[in-house]
This record gives sequence, C-alpha cells and structure tokens, in this order.
Amino acid sequence: MSSFNLESEEPGRLFGATPGFRLHKLEVYNWGTFDGKVWTFSPQGETSLLTGDVGSGKSTLVDALTTLLVHPRKVAYNKAADSSAKERSVTSYVRGYFGQKRSSEGNGQPDSLRDTNHYSVILATFLDQGLSQNVTLAQFFWFPDPQKSPVRFYIVADKEMWITRDFARFNNDVRVLKKRLKAGNWVQVYEDYTRYAEVFRRKFGIAQEQALDLFQQTISMKKVEALTDFVRTNMLEVPNTAKNVDDLIKHFQDLNGAHEAVLKAKQQIQLLAPLVDQGNRCLRLEDKQRLLNQARQALGPWFAERRLVLLSAEIANQEQKLILAVAAREQAESIQRDLAKNIQGIERAIFANGGDALERLTRDIEIGRQTLRRFRKNLEAYASHAQILKLPVPDSLAVFLANQRKSAEFKRSEEEAQRGLQEDLKTAVTEEDKARKAADQVAEELASLRSRTSSIPREYVEKRQQLCRVLQIGEDELPFVGELVEVRAGEESWEGAIERLLHSFSLSLLVPERHYQAVMQWVDRTHLGMRLVYYRVQDEGQPSASGRLNPFSAAQKLNIKPSTPFGVWLSKELRQRFAHVCCETMEQFRREAQAITQSGQMKTGGKRHEKDDRHGLNDRRRYMLGFSNQKKVAVLEESEQDLRNEARFYHTELDDIYRKQRESQERVQAVVGMASIDDFADIDTKTAEKDIEEKEKLKRKLEQENDILQGLQNQLAELMQKREIHEKVVERARKDETTMENNRDALLRDNVSTGKAAAEATPAMREEAYPFLEQHESEALGNTGLNLDNGKTLERDYLDWIESERNTLADEIGRLKNRLVKAMQDYNYRYPEETREFDSDLESLPEYARILAQLQSDGLPAFEQRFKQLLHENAINQIALFQAKLKQAQDTIQTRIEQINGSLNAIDYNEGRYIRLEYAETYDTDIKEFRVQLKACTEGALSGSEDEQYAETKFLQVKAIIERFRGRPGETKRDERWTKKVIDVRNWFLFAASERWRESDEEYEHYTDSGGKSGGQKEKLAYTILAAGLVYHFGLEGQESRPQSFRFVVIDEAFLKSSDESARFGLELFKKLELQLLIVTPLLKIPTIAKFIAHVGFVHHDDVKHQSMLRDISIQEYEQERKAREVAQYVHQVV
Repeated sequence: MSSFNLESEEPGRLFGATPGFRLHKLEVYNWGTFDGKVWTFSPQGETSLLTGDVGSGKSTLVDALTTLLVHPRKVAYNKAADSSAKERSVTSYVRGYFGQKRSSEGNGQPDSLRDTNHYSVILATFLDQGLSQNVTLAQFFWFPDPQKSPVRFYIVADKEMWITRDFARFNNDVRVLKKRLKAGNWVQVYEDYTRYAEVFRRKFGIAQEQALDLFQQTISMKKVEALTDFVRTNMLEVPNTAKNVDDLIKHFQDLNGAHEAVLKAKQQIQLLAPLVDQGNRCLRLEDKQRLLNQARQALGPWFAERRLVLLSAEIANQEQKLILAVAAREQAESIQRDLAKNIQGIERAIFANGGDALERLTRDIEIGRQTLRRFRKNLEAYASHAQILKLPVPDSLAVFLANQRKSAEFKRSEEEAQRGLQEDLKTAVTEEDKARKAADQVAEELASLRSRTSSIPREYVEKRQQLCRVLQIGEDELPFVGELVEVRAGEESWEGAIERLLHSFSLSLLVPERHYQAVMQWVDRTHLGMRLVYYRVQDEGQPSASGRLNPFSAAQKLNIKPSTPFGVWLSKELRQRFAHVCCETMEQFRREAQAITQSGQMKTGGKRHEKDDRHGLNDRRRYMLGFSNQKKVAVLEESEQDLRNEARFYHTELDDIYRKQRESQERVQAVVGMASIDDFADIDTKTAEKDIEEKEKLKRKLEQENDILQGLQNQLAELMQKREIHEKVVERARKDETTMENNRDALLRDNVSTGKAAAEATPAMREEAYPFLEQHESEALGNTGLNLDNGKTLERDYLDWIESERNTLADEIGRLKNRLVKAMQDYNYRYPEETREFDSDLESLPEYARILAQLQSDGLPAFEQRFKQLLHENAINQIALFQAKLKQAQDTIQTRIEQINGSLNAIDYNEGRYIRLEYAETYDTDIKEFRVQLKACTEGALSGSEDEQYAETKFLQVKAIIERFRGRPGETKRDERWTKKVIDVRNWFLFAASERWRESDEEYEHYTDSGGKSGGQKEKLAYTILAAGLVYHFGLEGQESRPQSFRFVVIDEAFLKSSDESARFGLELFKKLELQLLIVTPLLKIPTIAKFIAHVGFVHHDDVKHQSMLRDISIQEYEQERKAREVAQYVHQVV
C-alpha cells in the first residue's frame, strides 16, 4: 500500500475525514505588532489561508507557530522573506518593535509598542477529531530583569485553553500564574524547551525532533537546492552513534592505559637493559682493576721467586768458576816468583860491575823527560792563551814578564766590557719580549676583529660573550654603544677628536629592560677583572631631548645604526652628553660652553678643560666607533708587522751580544790561564831539553866502556821483558779470581735481597695475583724470557703494562660510571616514584637489576597479556560492534529510501512518469578513509594472532580513529567536525532524483537539485520531495502509520512566483496526503487557491498606530465580500 494512501479520498469534502492533530486555533497576545488584546485565528482543522498586504504581519503569526514548535536555538524568524537573523527576535516580538527612533546620543534605537512591564502569550490548540483529543501548546514571556532578554515558560495541556481565561487575573505575579496553571492535572508547565518538546512530540506521534526542523523548512521552501543535503537533513533520522563513540573512547582509555603500561615497561627495559649491562661491565672492569692493583703489589715478589730459581743455578756455576780461577792465579804467581829470583841475581852482578852509576843516570834522564813533558804541556797552554790575547809566546824572561803586565790590563778591560754587555743583554731581552707580546696581543685583537664588524676591543667582546653564554642571551641583544654609532661620511677631519670624546661611552654596554635584572645580578656576583659600564635601557619609547641642538655639535656628526631598537635612547643620550660644538678656531672655542677642537681639546660646562695626548689623536688602533672595522684592521695589521720587525731586530741584537760575551769570556779565561803560570822556568823547554841531552851522552859513554856490564844488562832486559809479560798473566788471573769472587758475592747478596722480596708474598697474592701475572705475561712482555740480566727491565716493563692497563681501565670505568650515573639519573627522572629511594651510583645497581629482572619475568608479560586481552575483547570487538551499527544504519537508510520510493511511485510526477530517489556511496575522502580504517581494525581479528607486531599494528589502527574521535591537541575543532561527519551514516550517501517512465522504467531525467529548472518545475520537485519527507517524519506511511499523527503544514509565500499549475499540483498532493495546510500568501494568489481552502485570516496593518489586526472569516464570507467589492467597483466605473 502506498505511503500516500491516494485512493482513500472521499468525494464531497476537501480532505475527507480529518485524521491526526490539526491546528484548531491560534491566539496571540502582545506578540509583535498584534498589541493590546488577544487576536485569534481559527482554521478549525481545515486548510486555511493567511493573507494580507506585504508587511501587514502575516509572518508574525507564522513565527508564533514556529516559536511554539521549534527549538529556540533553531528558530529562524520571517524565514520566507529571507530576513536576517538579527532583524527579528523573541525580544523584538515581545516588545513590539516597529521602527527606529533617534536616541539622546544621536544613535538609532528600536521604537516599540510595549515596555518591559508587559507580558506576552502565544497559544495554539491542535485537535484530532478521530481520537477526540485536544492538545494546547502555549508560551508565556515576561521581563524579570529589564536589562536582559525576556524569560519564558512552556505549557502543554490536554484540553483547549484560552488566553483570556487561563492567562489573566494573576496580578502580574508570574508565580501565582504558574501555581494556578499547575493546579489543573491536565496542564503541564515546563521551564525548558527540551522536556516540553518531548511531551508534545509524544502526544503528536512525532518520533524525531528532525520532523520539526522540516516543519520550519517547509514554511519557506520553494525549491530543492541540493537534493543530497535535503534528504540527509529532512528525510533521514540522525543515527544515534555518538554514544557508541563515547563508549569507544571510554574503552580505549583502558586499552590505552594498558598499552602505555606495555610501552612504559618496554621503555624501562630499554633503559634498564643497557644500564644493567653497563653496570655489570663496570663491575667486571673494577674486578679486573682490583686484580691489576694486586698484581702491581705482587709483581716484585712474583719476579723475586722466579729469580731465586735462576740465582741458585747461577751461584753454583760461579762457585765452580771461582775454584778454577784460584788455581790459575796460584800457578801464575809461582812462575812470577821464579822470574823475580833470576832478576835479582842479574841485578847483583850488574851492580858489582859498575851498574850503580849507570842506574843513577838512567833515573835522572827519566826524571828529566817527565819534567820536559810537563814544561811542553804548560807551554802549549800558554801559547793558546797568548794567541787569544794576541800576545807573543815568550822565549825569554823579559817577554814573559811583559806578558804578565799586559794580561792584568786585559783582565780589567774585559770585566768592564762584560758589565756593559750584560746591561745591553737585559735591555735587548726586555725589548724583544715587549715587542713580541705586543705583536701577539695585536694578532689576537685582529683575529677577534676579523670575526666581526665592530671595533670594540677583544677583552670587552669576550666579557660580553661570557655574560651572554651564562645568561643564554643573544650577543646582538646587548650591544656596545660603539657598535651602534659611527662618524658620518664627510666628517673625517673630526673623527679623531670625536673618537677621543666618545671613547669611554663607546665601550658602554646597553642592557634592555627585559635582561636588566639578570645582567645586574651576574655582574654583581662575577669578578670581571676589568672596568665595565652598562646602561639600563627602558622598554618604553623615549622622546628625544628637548631643545634645539647646534648643527655643528659632535652629536650631529654621528650616525646611529638603522633599525636598532636602541635608536631613540641613543639619540637622546648623544644629544645630552655630546652637544660639544666642533670649533674650527680658538675664538669660537673660547665662546662656547661645551666645545671641542680638532686637536682633541675639550671644554665642558664652560670651565673644565681637558686634553689627553697620552695616545695619538689619529691612532686608529684606539678607535671604537663604526659599523665596519676594516680601517682599524688595516692599521693593526701594519702595527703587528712593525712590532714583529722590532722583535726580530732585538733578537738579532741578542745574538750579537751573546757572541761578544762568549769572546770576552774566552779572553778572561785566557788571562786566568796565563796567570796560573807564574814562573818562566815552567815553560822553559829549551833548558830542560839541553840537560837531558847531556845526561844521555854520559850514559852512552859508560855503557860503551864495559862489555861485561853490557851482557848482564842484555840478560836483565830479557828477564825484565819476560817478567813484564808474566805480570800481565798474573794480573789477569787475579782479576779473574776477583771477578769470579765478586760475581759470586753479588749473586749471594742478590739471593738474600731477592729472597726477602719473595718472602713479601701473601697467600692472597699467590691465590689471585700470581695466576693473573702468569696469564698475562706474554701479553705484557711478548716472547722475552726472564734471565738474571733482564729481570729489572722485564719487571719495569711488566709494571708499565700494568699501569697502562690500570689507566685505560680507570678511564673506561670513569666513562662507564659517568654514562651509568647519567643513565640512572635519566631513569630516575622518568620514573621518580619507582626510584625514590635509589641513589644514582654503582651501589644501587642491584636495585636496578632487580627491577629489570622483575619487568622481564613478570611485569612486561603481564602487561602485554592484559593489553592483548583488552585489544581483542574491548577495542576490536567494540569497533566491530560499532561497525555493525553503522552498517545497520546504512541498511536502514537504504530501506527507508525504498519505502519512500514506494510512496513516490504512486504519484504521477508528470503524465506517465514517476519520481524515485536514488542513492550512491559518497566520494568524500574522509568518509572513505574512515570506512577503510574501520575495516582494517577488525581484519584478522578472528585469527587471534598473538604476534606482538600484529597487536601493536591493531592498536595503532584503533588509536588513529579514537584520537580523532577524542580530538587531537591543536586539532580539536577540526576533529570534532570530522567525527560528526564520518559517524553520521547519512553522509555516506549521495542522493539524486530520477524521473522514470512507468511503462519501461527507463530514466527520463536525473536531478541532483532543481538547478536549470523553471520556477514552476523547481516548486513541483520541491513539493514532491517535501511530501515524501513529511509522510516519513509525521508517521503517515500507509500500513505503518501511527494512531497519533501530526497533520499540520505551513507554507509561507510559497506561491508568490509559482505557476497556477504548480500550485494546483502541490495543493492536490497535500490534499491527498490528508494534510492541513496554512497557506500564507499575498492577496494576488487567492483566486488560484480559493477552492482548496475553508478559512481565511485577513491581516491588516495600521501605519498610524503601528498595530496589526486580524479578521477571521470563512472562505464563503470572503467570496461574498469579494464579489460585492467587484460589483461596487463595476457600478462605480459605469456611473
């Protein structure tokens, strides 16, 4: 059966029996321009006309009906006329605004019929004749506070009410009125619209508030602008999915907490695992360090024990060698004694044959030769000294004495020269050091200047860097005055004088107000090691100093750096401090109170004069002003070069002085050397040579005169030669014996001391250190074996290796401990509750290890199990249920559209054709992606995968959706709009209307809106779609129609532009739907619609009183009066 039930019409009456609630009457009191009395319009449940001239007050009555039925937040007054929302309001209706008047201030303000001491009432009674039920809706307005908007209360009654009876005689006490109304059990009074609307919707059989939105839209709808929006808004129920979203968010909070617990445990493990590993490694290294310390202490005893073994063997070997050496020595001494006896015998024989005189000569000759060797050595030394002093080598006593006198003079002269050289040396050393240091300082200043553009000295810049680094302030925020000021181009002749004038001020630091407190405190607690001046610069703008500045003042010759925030302050300070007039002549200088000359003489206050020539006026090295330091850099580069050249000059001078000092010292030493030989006889070699020569002649003569003596001497010489040779053998044998004995004794002493060293070993050393030393011997010493000669070397090498290992270990342990402490501090900072009792040191490592073990064995597995359980049981299942609900809503929409299409099928939209609604999935990217995300969340859920990556992936998929539901930080509004869009299944569809042939069901035309259509066609499509929406929302579907239904529709000015055919189509359509229409239209449309209406409400406006009036008559009365007017007009024209 069609929803429209078109075949049920009973002939003879417009709408047959009148089912459903219809407007029986409308009453207004003090509503808009309906003022001072109760105005009543009584359609009595039949289609009626509300008409009158434009601006007469028709929309005021329509807005009263809208106010009674529609939510206050949604009411759009005078909507059919496209009025602004601000033009009419509850206040304007209750006060009765009708125009504007000028206020005392000259502004426009509303002119009203009533003040805030009046009240207003609107009332409508709806009657269902079939059920014999009345429902009256009323709203009462008054002003408890004249400065605020009116307050209202709402009434729902099960009987007919009248304003004159039920809302009068309460002495302006609203409490009395409410109490009286509530006394009747058939009246319900409400303070808010929500409960009021729930009650009357239930009585009218209206399931959705959306139906009332459609009721309001019907008033002004002339065309369907966008079919999709219309169907979504007016023909489909709002899906109740917001609660599901809230549930999802709530369940996700538990899941997210579980996930955060898993992440926290994993993060703790990620932090603790390397921390504990580092801690254990640190303990192992400390254990190794302990072993190294023990090995270091045990190294001596360990080497001593090993040497004792070697010493025992070597001592035995040396004892054997000593026995052999003693025997060899005794044999050699026996042979030596025999040779001595033979020599004594020959010597006695020689003595008996004149050998005594010969022996004396031989002894004298030997003594003479020794004396000659000493004289020659003295002479060689004397000659060397004389050559240095450029004196002759003496060959006589006279020359010797002359040299003695000259050498004394040389000594005095050289001592004086050396004193002079020493003074020159001190001067040269000082000057070279001074020049070199000055050059280094200039070089450092140049390096600083090349890194920047200002001319401020390096020490000031470095002090500012230190300040800014500590306070974390940009250096450009604390400029020096000299960085912001320069001498103007063209004023170069005054540059030196101005630099001298501004020298101290240019080195002053400027501190803005926002940094003043921090800078002041830092300067106070810091020893600067220098003089620093800084100025507090207030943030507020400071005007320039008053008074006209002399155009020739120093301040006028300066430029301030453009765009500096200190410009205003600097300008003021420069004008106040440096108003010195730059004087070209001394006469002008004498006249001015504050002045300066090009030579740098300054006058202040007319009395104080100053000229500081400690530094050159044009010495650019001392210039501080300017935005560029290129000139200063060039001057300093030249200065550095000059200082380097000066340092090199003094270095050359030093080399020359050192050479002269060496030469002078040689001469002094030569004088001393000559003075040590004080007797000419000590260098008289000629006399000594002559004495030896005479004695040798005498000896040869004695030897030639005695043959026996010669033979004995030959034998003696032979024996002496043998004895000399054998003495060497004896001496060697004795040395060997002594060596062997010494070696043995040394080994014995070594054995004693080594034994003492070995005895120092403790059991702990033998237990731990000895195995360690044996284990690392090859690593420390390589393949070198221990022997008695290399023991100390190897022990020292081993000790060096141990020290190296200890140092390496100490460094590594230090680094490890630093990293460990930092890791512990980081962990403690992140997890303060768990580590409140922990210290950040190695002693607390067991506590961290305990936490790690607990997390790995119990904590993380439990958290992961709960996370997976909540993920599957709550999140994914809830998502699946949510998805199912969305699918159900989707199916419901499709079913609803098919039901509406069943109704539309019964209407001939055009001859032989009907209209049907078609739907398709939206192209909206947000919705498509949302549906894909939903599907992804539940994919694979039945497999119950325990894979950790699967769980994390699913969680992130769920989280991505929930976070948007909940609203991401900074994206809350956007996500709220997104949520409303994607969970409203109505938005999943696009709708269109298809006009089709009944016979073939082929499409004739496709509509997504009424664009491109004539006015009549647009209205025809609007009526058709509107009718389908009303049937759905008012519960008028054929077999599914409700026992209670709302059958009232208002169309305000809908027929102003429509064709008669379109108007008749709409009226016939609503007639077949058994809907009561209240048609609000101007007078010119009445002939077209007259046959469809039963009552007429005629509205008239009095432009003088600014009041509207309502006349309520039947259509028959209206027709009689209209014909009478026409006859009268005709007669008037004929006459």
